[in-house]
Amino acid sequence: MDASYSLILSIFVVLFILRIKKSVSLAILVGAFVLGLLTLKAQTFELFFNTLKSLETVRLVVIILSAFTLGFSMQELGLLEELSHAVEELAGKSGIVILPMLVGFLPMPGGALISAIMIKGLSEKHGASPEDSTFVNYWCRHLWVPIWPLYPSFVLGASILGVEYHQIIKGGIFITLAMLLAVPLFMRKYLSCNFSPTKKGFIALIYSLYPLLTVIVLSLVFHIDLAITLPLTIALLLLHKKPSFDQLKGILKQTLDISIVLLIIGVMFYKSLIVHTGAARLFLEHLKALEIPMPLAAFTLAWVIGFAVGIEVGFAAIVLPLLIGFIGTGNLFNFWHFMLVFGGGFMGIMLSPMHLCLILSAKYYKAELSRVYRALILSAGLASVIIWGVYFFS
Repeated sequence: MDASYSLILSIFVVLFILRIKKSVSLAILVGAFVLGLLTLKAQTFELFFNTLKSLETVRLVVIILSAFTLGFSMQELGLLEELSHAVEELAGKSGIVILPMLVGFLPMPGGALISAIMIKGLSEKHGASPEDSTFVNYWCRHLWVPIWPLYPSFVLGASILGVEYHQIIKGGIFITLAMLLAVPLFMRKYLSCNFSPTKKGFIALIYSLYPLLTVIVLSLVFHIDLAITLPLTIALLLLHKKPSFDQLKGILKQTLDISIVLLIIGVMFYKSLIVHTGAARLFLEHLKALEIPMPLAAFTLAWVIGFAVGIEVGFAAIVLPLLIGFIGTGNLFNFWHFMLVFGGGFMGIMLSPMHLCLILSAKYYKAELSRVYRALILSAGLASVIIWGVYFFS
């Protein structure tokens, strides 16, 4: 079977499994094997075992599990509670917007529920409706996904495309800026210039964020690999806070998830298969034969798959290998094309009813989803227009 048709069939298998099982790990692994067996046949298993033994696969497992461990450690050891108090003291009403932004630097499954809990008191105090609280928390919590290297979709994207983190950030920054523009337009009633900077509040803020600041300095300033930076930061935090056995058990219970390991293996296996079979190149050739403008086709395809999957890492696993010929890899990487693909997919994800963070936030605040969607559609529409504007005038 033609490799591109096999690839499309494998994507349908992934989406079908996601619908009935809600398991990204299982969906990606099965989809990868479908692609492999239809194209490479027995050689598929050799490629799978090479993926298991790959140092890059091991490195990604260490980075992603460590990122989740850091987030849950900060929650379990009280740093997020201290952060909440510090932001409320310094920013007042604006804390409704600022807190989800800050918690957004910590990638945790369903993490929007954590920031939702943190701002509930402030939301009630300043009369925010359940729908406004849901929208502000959900949108602001996800601002950093395109540019922050602790997110699995970011790390996997850099690995799939064979580029350095700064190249991903170069394309992703325009997506984040486009989303940030929605903040003053749709959340202005929760923004206030009434800040009360105090030495005590500022010190409390730095104290609660020092693990993240450590990661920024070591990885982005000194360029130390995240596979080293994150375990070092976690060790520093644990030595400082001296958690009890029960606290350590609680952290490990939340982070040592075999499904995350299987997901990383599945993504790297899927990428290897697409490269070996030339499926992405053939797929692009078929698109060109239809005379659809490639930028429009790439953005639309990314949006549809993002909306269908509703999970950043699932989107990255499917779309980036699929459109690798359009985005480019290594020295041929085109960050404008990456911006268009990731931006389209991410807007689809943000509007997806399958997005766990949206469902958890709405459920927690008892919000009416249809009213939340009014603000979401306007914000995502604005961000999409800005992304296309940047692309056309770049």
